[in-house]
Amino acid sequence: MERQEIMSIGKWISILYRQAQIYLNRELKPYDLNSSEYIYLVNLAAETNGSNQKHLSDMIMIDDALTTRAMKSLENKGFIIREKSQSDKRSYHISLTEKGVDIQPIILETLKKWTDIISEGMDEDEKDFMIQKLTVMSNNAIKVTKGK
Repeated sequence: MERQEIMSIGKWISILYRQAQIYLNRELKPYDLNSSEYIYLVNLAAETNGSNQKHLSDMIMIDDALTTRAMKSLENKGFIIREKSQSDKRSYHISLTEKGVDIQPIILETLKKWTDIISEGMDEDEKDFMIQKLTVMSNNAIKVTKGK
């Protein structure tokens, strides 16, 4: 039984996830951001004309209620603008403010540092291999949980 626990992929992914949250919370705190908010800003930056809230939730696979809370927080902090959609009054169009755009290099550098920390001792081929395998595992998990 002990050997099986040591070999559990989920256990180690869970540990990495929790440690990443601790690291990101610590590093982003001076900018009034946390680990549950930065991901939206990064994904919004990739959308040239902004995005709608539902699309953001779907993109990063976070439920709508959590996304709504994060959007309200990011709006209150001045990182985003939320406007009622012209075509669907029930949804919001989200775009980055200047402050939201300006924080991008800091977020990306923080994420790069975390990647460097957790991949220390790996060469580029090993890093690429890990990303490929984690992508496969993520897609497998999505198939099961989303029924796709």
